[in-house]
Amino acid sequence: MKKHLLFLLLAMSMPLFAQTTLTTNQNGCGAKNIGYCRVSVDSSPASNFVAVTFDNRSSGGGLQLNRADSYILFHGAYSGFDGNPDGSHNAYDGEGTYDGTATLDSSGASPNGTAHGELQFHAHWVGTCSGRGCGPVVVGWHYEIESGSTVKVQ
Repeated sequence: MKKHLLFLLLAMSMPLFAQTTLTTNQNGCGAKNIGYCRVSVDSSPASNFVAVTFDNRSSGGGLQLNRADSYILFHGAYSGFDGNPDGSHNAYDGEGTYDGTATLDSSGASPNGTAHGELQFHAHWVGTCSGRGCGPVVVGWHYEIESGSTVKVQ
């Protein structure tokens, strides 16, 4: 009886769904409010994901897990990507997060799962701009996602 209770206790403590951790293996991005960029990743356990695309442009809250031939799109929210905590426009390092839910799987499978990112970044302020295409899209905080940031998918 004790063996059965121990087995039941262990079985109940195991996660119901597998989790994959994707770790960025290079620095990337650098645009205002992250912008749109693709960063290659290492996967644990091994998976067919090769990159993460961060998309915080006008629609906001997009994150895409890229496979060699398809992707899973998540919609959610980025947080912690704010100005320098000391109130200045000096460059600084920080950590932001992303939380989202799968909304589309381009392979045709039913979108399923959640993504949670812990994203280390280096931020710098761009206060002036000149030349063609200059405008509010350029002026503001720009964030570079650092190597070693993680996205956990469940």
